[in-house]
Amino acid sequence: MLTIVSAQHEELVILTVQGSIDVLTAPQLSEAVTNALTGQPRGLIIDLTTTDFLASAGMAALVAAHEAIAPTGLFGVVAAAPATSRPLTLMGLDQTIVLYPSLAHAVTAMTDPTEMTGTPTG
Repeated sequence: MLTIVSAQHEELVILTVQGSIDVLTAPQLSEAVTNALTGQPRGLIIDLTTTDFLASAGMAALVAAHEAIAPTGLFGVVAAAPATSRPLTLMGLDQTIVLYPSLAHAVTAMTDPTEMTGTPTG
């Protein structure tokens, strides 16, 4: 089962994903991303703090989300737990997608112009 909660913070949309992202639930994540991007936010954060499993289909959905917002907006993934950071790092996606150790880090990096971009968590 997958639960996705959408929240707005300034010009950012934050999608908090709870549960397992696999071949059955990845389309739900993709739909949430599409809905989040309709408002053309300045940035999108996908928070995987409470995600307990990330399959290849979930990683593909994250790459698609990155590609969807990349031309004009910021994108980051909160992935500090081994269940999420490890597969992303093993697949080399930490070289393409900015990973943050916490939601606070992601929000600060995307809203404070003096902050650097993300810090890999791996």
